[in-house]
Amino acid sequence: MSSRIRRALLLLVLAAIFSAAAAAPGEAETARCFELRDSDPAKAAALAEQTLRGQDLGVEERIKLTTCLGRSAANAGQAPRALEAVAAVDTLLARHPMPPEFQLRALSNTGATLHMLGNIRAALDYYGRAYEAARQSESDKAQAAMLTNVGSIQSEWLGAFEEAESYFARALVVERRIGEPDPLLPYNRGMNFHRMGRDHDALAAFAEAERLASAAGREMVLQRARAERLALEAAAGTGLPAATRDALLDIVSRQQALADPSGAATTLLRLSAAALRGGEAQDALAWVRQARDLLPPGVFHFERREALLAELAALEALGDWRRALAASEELRAIEVADRHQNLDGLADLQAKLQDTRSAEELLRLREERRIEALEMAHAARLRNASIIAFVALVLLMVAFAWYQRGVTARLRRLSTVDGLTGLLNRRAASRELQRGEASTNEAEPRSVVFLIDIDHFKTRNDRHGHAAGDAVLKAVALQLRASSRPGDMVARWGGEEFLVGCRDLDLAAAAAVAERLRAAMASLRLDGAAGGQAEPLSVSIGFACQPFFPGAGEGWEDTVSLADRALYAAKRSGRDAWVGIWGRGPDRHTVAEVLADPATLAARGEIEVVSSRQPVPWQAPPAAVG
Repeated sequence: MSSRIRRALLLLVLAAIFSAAAAAPGEAETARCFELRDSDPAKAAALAEQTLRGQDLGVEERIKLTTCLGRSAANAGQAPRALEAVAAVDTLLARHPMPPEFQLRALSNTGATLHMLGNIRAALDYYGRAYEAARQSESDKAQAAMLTNVGSIQSEWLGAFEEAESYFARALVVERRIGEPDPLLPYNRGMNFHRMGRDHDALAAFAEAERLASAAGREMVLQRARAERLALEAAAGTGLPAATRDALLDIVSRQQALADPSGAATTLLRLSAAALRGGEAQDALAWVRQARDLLPPGVFHFERREALLAELAALEALGDWRRALAASEELRAIEVADRHQNLDGLADLQAKLQDTRSAEELLRLREERRIEALEMAHAARLRNASIIAFVALVLLMVAFAWYQRGVTARLRRLSTVDGLTGLLNRRAASRELQRGEASTNEAEPRSVVFLIDIDHFKTRNDRHGHAAGDAVLKAVALQLRASSRPGDMVARWGGEEFLVGCRDLDLAAAAAVAERLRAAMASLRLDGAAGGQAEPLSVSIGFACQPFFPGAGEGWEDTVSLADRALYAAKRSGRDAWVGIWGRGPDRHTVAEVLADPATLAARGEIEVVSSRQPVPWQAPPAAVG
């Protein structure tokens, strides 16, 4: 062998050695995991776990593999495994700060994992953090993914279809700019179009998702889009053609082989809907039951809710009203809990995205102004100084108007929100109370005002300091908001006193609300002095209805005075209690008479008094009750 050949072979060997050394440990396995994440999630999760245990990895590869593990486990319906991965990613990012480009990918994948697990509130928090990282890294692709994710939540969890479409449209603009289409965007748009009743647009979107998913090898998205398109085409008829049914069943088998329980369950629900349209209610119920069996516990909350809706429709068609009622109650409990849990988080993220959009618009306007100023500077060489001065004045007026509008918006918000708790302040709550509708019938539900006062707050404040007192007020505000219905008004009325306003309650429902609020506050355990044990907390509650006497003309101030009278009675009964007063019949007495002697009027049956403790002590209020 010649020396030249030997030298060439030696160079090739050295190049191979250096190439292998240059690759980071675990890099190939990470790439393989992300390739398998959607096509074979169970295999991807196993590969990630094996690599994390068996190799000495750098921090970046460990974070990448852990995020892939979380997404893959969520795709496969393995909730505990996915949640462990989420916690591990959070810990690694906290210990090892990463550049924005890297951080946004980790946060985006983690948010998507929580989204699939049904933990929308936590997912929104990660999406918000990822969006901030995307802005810092100027990553258009990540911003498009965030807009798609938020649009999907708007459509699925809040039914805000037009709002969702606005996010999808913005994501589409970004994707067209970067030239990297993701099949998930047309798939999610197709689902939203279908919920809006725009089936023609939905079919086009699903066809586009199939084309992109097939080209990219995204088998999971391909099968989901194909199932939705076939089901939508069949919906134009009255029944389910045998060929379509067989094709959908084949898709279910493929989705189960892909370890995609969410997709398989959704396809079965489409079979159920088609069977129900054809009058085959028993078959429809069987498809639903099969779909529910595929969904592992603790994950896929949206799909579980859709299955309950389909089961309710099948049971109603069969005339099985007893089981239909049970399914309806279960569905209502899930919807109320999910909506209340996720609404605040979605509002926060939506506000952040909207603020970003406004900032981008302002930058665009500023750039236009700069270009316009340059053009006018050029024209100034041909015009006299008076024209230039006039234009400058106009620009100053526009800038001042823009600035003034922002200041006005901020002042308006400050005038309605309590700075410590974030609740409505007394002024804003008073305006809401003025809008209450009067009832003319004693049997009709009425609006109810609840006054809530923290027991022994001054003592606690004096003992632990004002910072501890502020922490108590914040904790109570959060608990009140969590314990109230989405449409209820929650406000800080002043000091340690809060107000909750509810519409459409009768006396029994109002008493139940008072007990729920009292129990929620009693469940709080707040830190005492440094090193001390957690201290319990209790509140006293008084409530009254508006109008107090049906058909009467008293105002909301009278209702608050009556609720305050009941509150002091609850205080004197030993605290950690509630008292409510309710007017009966036509306007027989003035509010002043009720305030002066509620005990006598209650004994005559002219008003009704309810309380968590009996008897109710109505004596005149002392100088101070804490």
